[in-house]
Amino acid sequence: MNVQTLVVGQGLAGSLLARRLSDSGTVAVVDPGQSNASLVAAGLMTPLTGRRFRLTPEYPQLFARAREAYTAHNVFHPIIVYRMFADAEQRAEGLRRCVEADCAPFVKDVTDNAGRLSQDLTDTHGGVLMHGAWVDLPRFLADTKTWLGERLIKDQLSTNDVTDTPTGIRWKNITAQRVVWCDGWRAMLPGGLFSNLTWQPAKGESLDVTSDAPAKDFVLNREGWALPCGEGRWRTGTNWDWEEQGELVTDIQRKKLLARFQGYFNQPISTTVTAQAAGTRPCTRDNRPYLGQHALRTRHYILNGLGPRGTAWAPTAVDYLEALLEHGVPVPAEFDYRRAMVP
Repeated sequence: MNVQTLVVGQGLAGSLLARRLSDSGTVAVVDPGQSNASLVAAGLMTPLTGRRFRLTPEYPQLFARAREAYTAHNVFHPIIVYRMFADAEQRAEGLRRCVEADCAPFVKDVTDNAGRLSQDLTDTHGGVLMHGAWVDLPRFLADTKTWLGERLIKDQLSTNDVTDTPTGIRWKNITAQRVVWCDGWRAMLPGGLFSNLTWQPAKGESLDVTSDAPAKDFVLNREGWALPCGEGRWRTGTNWDWEEQGELVTDIQRKKLLARFQGYFNQPISTTVTAQAAGTRPCTRDNRPYLGQHALRTRHYILNGLGPRGTAWAPTAVDYLEALLEHGVPVPAEFDYRRAMVP
């Protein structure tokens, strides 16, 4: 197989990039076919995040670009997110943020106390209703897998497997002009071309459940999330494990996620787990993606490090890398992977 671009990884970044580059050239994707962080992620775009309710940098622009990109694939769904305050201190911080000029457009309403929005929730300190979105990542990845067909090779690929040639790269029976590494946390494994960056991997897990919990038409969010999927189905997550990487699910997180989900409601509910998944987020120290062309092996590029806000960052990151690949436009300095190289 002879293609212009070989993409390594069929997570969100690799899938979006493959779709984009196919407009101007031929693309093949190699992926081991295991779980990945994109399949575990909620696919939620939430404006105010973290303990201190901070707005993601450039969020208005990121949101607008993401809406355009995901709508084109029929996987973008506007949704209200109800961020319940965990305590009085967080409530005070949240209220302060909600009236700031850059945050106010995303705030729909603020609840004063428990029960104003819904009598069956444990929102003792109230919360904020935010305009957000849900991107159906499992559907997008499945649709992309079907779209790729024979151009998706189920295999594991590492840097040492690739032979550079004067005209491109070669791997098994595939030749390509260039290779783009979108391989998530595996990029940090010893020996990789981009393993010498300041990665901060964090493993997370999520559950698919059926429950008799009261139906909602908004996302529940407090130190985790619960996405209503209709007909008693929910997805809920997640956790942050900074010590372990990989895709192995654990009983301890299963129990913690169930307890958190049940804790959103002030009445007993029954819950049955129908699926559990785990993946490792390729986080970066400054929460910005790693993009660019390798300084020495110039046929190799990176699009990685989307981290916990990957759903929002991915379309813009793909725009920047496409401009580099197709037109030689340098990526902005704040996204250039060389900013994070370990001496």
